[in-house]
Amino acid sequence: MALLAGYAQAVITPSLERPVYLAGFGRNRPAESVHDDLYVRALALQCGDTSLVVAALDLIGLGRQHCLEVAERVSEHRPGTRTWLASTHTHHGPDTIGFWGPDLATSGVDVAYLASLKEQVVETALAAAGRLAPALFRSASVQVTGLAKNARDPEVLDEELTCLQFVGPPGGGTPAPLATWLIYPCHPEVLWEHNPHITSDYVGALRMEVEALTGAPCLAMVGAIGGMMTPDVQEHSFAEAEHMGQTLAQAAVGALAVRPAEPVERMVHRSEEFAVPMTNPLFHMAVEAGLLADLLDPDGTVTSEANLLRLDSTWVLGVPGELFPKLGLAFKAQMREAGAVVAAVAGLTNDEVGYIIPQGEYVYPDNPFEPGDHYEETMSLGAEVAPCLQGAVDELLKSTAEPGK
Repeated sequence: MALLAGYAQAVITPSLERPVYLAGFGRNRPAESVHDDLYVRALALQCGDTSLVVAALDLIGLGRQHCLEVAERVSEHRPGTRTWLASTHTHHGPDTIGFWGPDLATSGVDVAYLASLKEQVVETALAAAGRLAPALFRSASVQVTGLAKNARDPEVLDEELTCLQFVGPPGGGTPAPLATWLIYPCHPEVLWEHNPHITSDYVGALRMEVEALTGAPCLAMVGAIGGMMTPDVQEHSFAEAEHMGQTLAQAAVGALAVRPAEPVERMVHRSEEFAVPMTNPLFHMAVEAGLLADLLDPDGTVTSEANLLRLDSTWVLGVPGELFPKLGLAFKAQMREAGAVVAAVAGLTNDEVGYIIPQGEYVYPDNPFEPGDHYEETMSLGAEVAPCLQGAVDELLKSTAEPGK
């Protein structure tokens, strides 16, 4: 079986002809201009009977109902193809969730934009799948220090940049890069809360530098960004965002340069659903006010999913929210114990359930409107998310370890 890879991208920057409410900090932050475009960047992979499109979107997040709609439409045109939609979580893109409108009673989601966005994502995913060509693969991980900090628990820090690169065509000369896929655990929020400009933050600078160094496109995702994994910068400026992105890019290209490009012998993808009780009173209030789509199943739970991709000894776990780094480090260790050499966690994949907090550290504040050190709890489904996700991860690792799986 040979690995096939294809790539496509498209601009998803919203028009400023209608109000665009920037998501991620406070409410009523209308965009004034576009500093750099937002993108959907899609990488299609196929090996044997397994087909997957991995797409990174410059959005705060995308609810599972929208991800399922995109996945269904892709599979209608490409039967058997699975889809990952991972949001970069930029804090300077349009509100696609509903929390960041002009006031407490008004959603910030532009329904027309959301519909056109999903159409564009489907088209881009199909374009990538239509460009499949033989490819070799290499991967690496590298510690990049001094760029991120954990604002909630400084002692727990994940500074690992995971680097995957697809090169081709195999045979005849030195294969050239076809696409680079990077994962780094830090919020794209260098520009901070007073920035009025649409931007992908350091993620955009990271991609541009990788593309300049390799001559091939780049898609980037965030890892376990909860906690809060945030940029450790001196000032909230575009210069700092550019420096952070370029530093990460140079580290990635350097780490990949010493790795051989080889055929992929085995590609495996698995998905595991899990249900979580929604205990956060603020989320219930948001549903009742129409700010948040009604996510509840008839039994009062919320259904989400975890995903696992294996490319030989490189394993990527897709989780549906903002995982705390303690859990991210534990999941990566669990994957390595199961056989992974390079192990990564991709956050906000196929859902945005908010923060995923270690159960023993979950303390809901007495006043959620003044949460103090426990803001993350007010943006989480509840204390049961982490153990429910752990159960799904255990099942994924078990299923892929079974013979023939």
